[in-house]
Amino acid sequence: MLLLECPRCRNRMKYQSQKGGSGVSKKVKRCVYCNFSINVAKAVVQKL
Repeated sequence: MLLLECPRCRNRMKYQSQKGGSGVSKKVKRCVYCNFSINVAKAVVQKL
């Protein structure tokens, strides 16, 4: 599980990658607060 920070609104959210996935280098997630698309690899704050 990873903790992500949105670069637009600076809110933090948790992200659980799919099991058996190939990493988070090309994953994209929408912010649950402002609906902004963020690259998961660039938004990681810490690993939980």
